[in-house]
Amino acid sequence: MPGWKYAFSLNREAVQAATPPGTVRLIEPAATIPEEGVPAQAERFSRYPLPTPDPADPLNWAPWRKLACISSVSLYAFVSNFISACIAPALPVWNLEFPDDQRKVEELMQFVAYNILLLGFGNVFLVPVANIFGRRVIVLISTLILFISTAVGATTSNFVGILIVRCFQGFGSSASETVVPAVVGEMYFVHERGKWMAFYTAALASGSVVGGISGGYIAVRMGWFQVFWVSAVLAGLTFLCAVLFVPETIYERGAHCLPIQRNLPRPSRYWPRTPAPYLSLVTLPSMRMTLPSRFRYTGELDPTYTWYQPSSSGDLSSTAVTPTRLSKQVRSSRGTGVANFNYHPYTFSDSLKFGMYRGRIKYQFMKPWYTLRLPATWIAMLQYGGLVGAVAVISTIGPQLLILPPYSWGADTGLLFIGALIGIILGAATTALSADRRLKAFAKKQDHGYAEPETRLPIMLPALALGTGGLLVFGFCAQYPGEYQWIGLQVAYGMVAFALTQVPSLWFSYLIDAYNQLASDCFVMICILRGTVPFIWLLFVIQWIEKDGYLIPFGGFTVIMGVFSLLIVPILWAGKRMRIATARYVVGNQ
Repeated sequence: MPGWKYAFSLNREAVQAATPPGTVRLIEPAATIPEEGVPAQAERFSRYPLPTPDPADPLNWAPWRKLACISSVSLYAFVSNFISACIAPALPVWNLEFPDDQRKVEELMQFVAYNILLLGFGNVFLVPVANIFGRRVIVLISTLILFISTAVGATTSNFVGILIVRCFQGFGSSASETVVPAVVGEMYFVHERGKWMAFYTAALASGSVVGGISGGYIAVRMGWFQVFWVSAVLAGLTFLCAVLFVPETIYERGAHCLPIQRNLPRPSRYWPRTPAPYLSLVTLPSMRMTLPSRFRYTGELDPTYTWYQPSSSGDLSSTAVTPTRLSKQVRSSRGTGVANFNYHPYTFSDSLKFGMYRGRIKYQFMKPWYTLRLPATWIAMLQYGGLVGAVAVISTIGPQLLILPPYSWGADTGLLFIGALIGIILGAATTALSADRRLKAFAKKQDHGYAEPETRLPIMLPALALGTGGLLVFGFCAQYPGEYQWIGLQVAYGMVAFALTQVPSLWFSYLIDAYNQLASDCFVMICILRGTVPFIWLLFVIQWIEKDGYLIPFGGFTVIMGVFSLLIVPILWAGKRMRIATARYVVGNQ
């Protein structure tokens, strides 16, 4: 029976031949192994997940609709982080704007800390609701909350009121880091996700940078309240775009209603070392029992040597399957074949609808916590949380540092974020250019044409090293200020921003590829730590700096981030074995 002991007892050849959830055939055998004397065909990349014939299937949407949707949700991610970060360089203006309500720096930093905390913990509620009622309704509600709370902040002039507004802003921003990557994953095939996830994470990271650059200028030259008015305009635009261009992307195509692939080698190939892997309809009763009879695979099946594996064919007409939940316009007869269903075109008015209900409320609220049994969830949440914490500390401490001698930048303190902007551009470009290319190249090298989620992960090794080293460089330059030390501060921030752009992009793609519909639940746990780590760091970093200077605190952050970074090694070494060990849970909870 598949499990941890079983997965780690397999030899290398058996692991390579195995097809647990997440392993898909990206290249057809005819494209990878041409017959002798026959010229090689042009490579054909399989489309996975397998699309249905329904135009309402997000995988079948027109390119313009996909582009409009991903642009709108990326705008949401950008604006959410813009609003979160723009107040940090504006904090020194508080005591000038409100002389009767003087506050210490550590008190004002609560505006940033509690916003980040709610941004993470808000997903404990929002993601289960999105899984029950659909992505669209949650994106609309979240953007509306973000807009209303920001507009209220523009008319609030007391400390507690602003703090409450910042909490609601964080809650309204929550879905931008969990529901949105799920939306991206549901629109694109496996071999397309890398570049579009890089596009999304670039928008996510650049929001903080642009907010950091502009927040100080707006507050100093236009006033404290204008920070909220500018943010309210952006939030309103985001809500409008969400209403018009973000359709529902959850589509029940029947996760286990696909043909079973039977191309694994027999155990004799591995005997006597280790028997061949098996994960079949017999060893997965939860899948077998929940499968509607009209969708069951009725072909010849040897359960001893078969893994659950979706069909890899790229021919839509010959292998597409009928979805388990059919829209109103679908049915023209009661037959079971795809040819017996007619689908109306997916119009703009159809894209504006919502009203899905999937039930199982208690289960949906508990499911994110169950994903803690998946090792990749822990590693992703620690690395992403550490990088967000690093950026939060730098973006808050940096402007406070540059406003003092020998720099005395005044309203120009936001220029510190230019280094981060350069790092984000480089991180997004390298990820977009290399992630999908590496996945395809790996599949072409394999005889079986399989694509593995772990293939993209080595790309993040330099980014993790840069992000970890950037913390130490920033601490050193802050500890020993000088006329040109601001250059080191810029470079350090750029190193961390590069990592913040690339690492979550690759992890989001990995989780979607490996765990499919469970990915959004994994994102909940990731964002909880993403909110907790910066919150804790921001609460005590000022006191630590006042006591020991900059080098020791940032040296401590470097050690912590270094430990988090090393956790990538087990995934690179045994990531597929871990997926084999957790296959029953992943398949049974789609």
